[in-house]
Amino acid sequence: MSYFKCSLLLLLVCSLCTVQLQGQEIKEAYVIDDLQIDVKAVSLDQNKDTITIDFFLISYHKGVREFKLNTYATQVIDNDGAKHMCANMRMGRVLVSLADRQNYLHYLLEENLPVPFRLQVSNWGDKELSKVVFVFEDSNEEGKFIEAILDLKKE
Repeated sequence: MSYFKCSLLLLLVCSLCTVQLQGQEIKEAYVIDDLQIDVKAVSLDQNKDTITIDFFLISYHKGVREFKLNTYATQVIDNDGAKHMCANMRMGRVLVSLADRQNYLHYLLEENLPVPFRLQVSNWGDKELSKVVFVFEDSNEEGKFIEAILDLKKE
């Protein structure tokens, strides 16, 4: 399937839910490849100059699913379109730091069991959050990766 068709399919599969973004309510939740991604919260720590985005990931795949996230390709995009690599990623009790130089975050997801997932970006400054790009392995085809773009712009 071509990249264009996959992108189009991704847009059709997305659904919406509610979250608070820096004092303003937006609607955000997505279902991609039997994986629901719910945005829980977005916070900016002015003292540490770090933005933190909290999610819940819920697998609708039958039984246990191996989740493989590409840590370098999963990025946060600001309003200027600049991509920022995540300084830290935490899924459940698994922590991956950029300094670890680890390509993938592996996690076993159980069906219908929400797992907390946190992204942190350092040196954020006064930029505004626009999107988050998740890149993870397709549950049906090993070696094929899905790029899911979550739009988190303030409305």
